[in-house]
Amino acid sequence: MKKIAKFVAFAALNFTALNLHASPLETLLQGSKFSGEIGAYSETRRVISGTKTTYFNDTSWLVGSAALNYELSFLDALKFGIGGRGSVPIYEGDRNYRTLHGKGDSTERIYEGDRALLSQLFLGYDDGVNTLKIGRFEMINDWSSKIQDGVRVTSEAAPNLLLDASYSKRRGRAYLKEMWGFTKLNEGRGIFNAGATYKQGGASVKIYALYASELFSALGGKISYESGGFQSGAGEMKLGWMLHYARSDERKQSGDGSLAEAKIYGVLEGAKLTLAYVKSGKSVGWGSMNLAGDQIVFFEEGDVIYERDARTYYAAFDTKIKKLNLGMLLGTTKYRLKRADDKTYRQNELTARLGYEIAKNLRAFATFDRTFKAQPRYPAMMQISAGLVYSF
Repeated sequence: MKKIAKFVAFAALNFTALNLHASPLETLLQGSKFSGEIGAYSETRRVISGTKTTYFNDTSWLVGSAALNYELSFLDALKFGIGGRGSVPIYEGDRNYRTLHGKGDSTERIYEGDRALLSQLFLGYDDGVNTLKIGRFEMINDWSSKIQDGVRVTSEAAPNLLLDASYSKRRGRAYLKEMWGFTKLNEGRGIFNAGATYKQGGASVKIYALYASELFSALGGKISYESGGFQSGAGEMKLGWMLHYARSDERKQSGDGSLAEAKIYGVLEGAKLTLAYVKSGKSVGWGSMNLAGDQIVFFEEGDVIYERDARTYYAAFDTKIKKLNLGMLLGTTKYRLKRADDKTYRQNELTARLGYEIAKNLRAFATFDRTFKAQPRYPAMMQISAGLVYSF
């Protein structure tokens, strides 16, 4: 990150110097803005049955958190962004409990050494057709999530075609409920991700490749379709489906990874019902494909889905009633443990979420999660979390 930070700072200073030399600064600066949030977040976890571990344990905590971001647009298409976040424990059920990341209940999510983090630092280019970002920023795609140190390039120069290529060197989290330091991916060598998506009407086809030197390479594809809105007896309705498959060639694991995913859904007057199936490879699950994250597991816990030969069926329902957002997932996973015997296990999970807009820029949210049927490594648990955030 130090090299990227130096490059971003150097480039920003040079662009600014050029701007000042060419014409008055106020003529060239097209927009700058501050944004941020102040909030509080609490979480309580209880082991209902099964064996407690350092991670799966009875904990409760409350933290206060604040974030401040600054973004600058200049020379029509160039952008510069910087931002940070800090968190402070307010309450901990056990301030002396040793987690894997510090002392105190909150350090399982808010690492003791990462309570203040640089959440973004980037230079960007966006002309409405092509984009480029380099530095630290949030990177979201099929096999990437959270905040990353890297580079991303996209282009929509060709009709109906999106080209997307990225490189990630580090990954971390700087959010209200998670503060995790940025760690190297693939021992600092990083991971490359490149894909092409073609869209026509409601249909979409995507192919992509992943590569991490000395670790793995992978190919994947996704096809999806969503109908245009049509009238039913209960109102306007949309129907859609998605199929996704990927396979990895692993260099350091005893077997190759794979993923198969299928979804069907219907949307009626803003309420959405989804039925889905997710399957992982028999030998090593997904292998290394989720090294930089994923957009597949939406349960609050969902850990068993990452095991090998995991077959997950779930239903999801989301709706909005005026200022209230409601969401629920219910699923079951049959799986085998990695680096263990060939025995089959099953665990079920329920996740319920709600969010409410109290006033302009002020929102509250809460999540309830329950896993059922304790298994080796994975006890049956209950988790309740809630937060209050003011954004500006």
